[in-house]
Amino acid sequence: MNTPSSSHSSPPDLLSVVPPITFCQVCGKDGHGKHFGAITCRACAAFFRRFGLQNNFKPCKKGAKCGPPKNGWFNCKSCRLRICKEIGMTSDNFQYDRDSFTFKNATTCTKLQKRIPPSMGSFLGRPNLIMYCAPDPGSIDENSKYTIDVQFLIDRALHIMEKGSETPIYAPNSLEKLALGLQQIRGPPAKKVKMLSKIGQEEIFALWEDDMLKVAKWFTYFDEFQRLPSKLQLDMLKGVWNVFGRLERLASTAIARQQNICGHSVVMSTVHDDHVMCDIKNVEVDLSWCSRYTFEQLKFFDSQDHEKQLDLIVQAILDLKPTDVELSYMLCQLCLHQVGKKYQGEILEVTDRFQDVLSDNLHDYYTNRQNLTKYSLRVANMMKINNTIEQCIYRDKVKSDLFRVFDVFYVKCSHPDLFLNA
Repeated sequence: MNTPSSSHSSPPDLLSVVPPITFCQVCGKDGHGKHFGAITCRACAAFFRRFGLQNNFKPCKKGAKCGPPKNGWFNCKSCRLRICKEIGMTSDNFQYDRDSFTFKNATTCTKLQKRIPPSMGSFLGRPNLIMYCAPDPGSIDENSKYTIDVQFLIDRALHIMEKGSETPIYAPNSLEKLALGLQQIRGPPAKKVKMLSKIGQEEIFALWEDDMLKVAKWFTYFDEFQRLPSKLQLDMLKGVWNVFGRLERLASTAIARQQNICGHSVVMSTVHDDHVMCDIKNVEVDLSWCSRYTFEQLKFFDSQDHEKQLDLIVQAILDLKPTDVELSYMLCQLCLHQVGKKYQGEILEVTDRFQDVLSDNLHDYYTNRQNLTKYSLRVANMMKINNTIEQCIYRDKVKSDLFRVFDVFYVKCSHPDLFLNA
């Protein structure tokens, strides 16, 4: 075997291995690779890609003599960019127009969209569901609908408020007087309870009447409310009667469950001195007197699990175990907040003033009656229950708006503001 002569061998310096650069030539940290003509880390490469063409930095305060970075950190962006250019980083390899949202591609998409004919929904500006299922607003004849006259109910409520409380009651403050009034409107404890298997026109009208007159009677125990003009009292009554009934029924249901009178998914209420309850899972709801749709069909507009929501709120009330004073405060806060948000203006000023008075009364009740100095947790739990009910009210308002769009009911009320939630 012939060995190669020395004349054909490569020079020693060409065979020597050049050690690779493993550190960033800009900041000295671990390098990632070659970026824009130099070995850099990802941070310095991103810095140069962003600022390589646009040098909008303020001049170096030390006259471009900041020196090398300390532990890889630069205090001066201008000097960092200067070092990038000194080691040979160049913007020649910058790539542009790679994003799908660039002007060029956006123009192409715009041209393509013009070639595609618009759908009926986008052309008319209405969703397909409303366009094909809901009637045209101009075709709805309000005169063809039956009118439910509730003027007699409003007159009875006004008479109750003008008459005042049935018996003079002395209490240290307005909140505790309202608590005594709450006991009066609830009546004696339930001895016999009627189970409703069907809810129709008669039951709904009785429930409306009982809620309206009950809250009117309860407000007669509120001295500050009694000093308001009659028109202002009526406007506030219209805005709170339905809200009051929600929490009052839930509280009655919680008491009934605590006494083992009713179980889960069952709601209890008092209607004309009669204690009634119904199972929301099995009750039959007849809407033939007011709608062309059945109750099951109207569930299409509502995806909420009412049974689960009911149990959550009732359980929260059971865990809290509010006294009559605390429940009165919860009722006032919920009602006053809703009616103030609904009407604004003068009524909002009145409700804010009432809430301040009742908050002071609640503080006095905790500190002087209950000897509690730290009661913030109880108030927070009370407001949590009220906030959950307010969310339910908002969902019902959205559902009512959908009912109006689809013209679900063929009846109307002589006083529509009675059923407009805040």
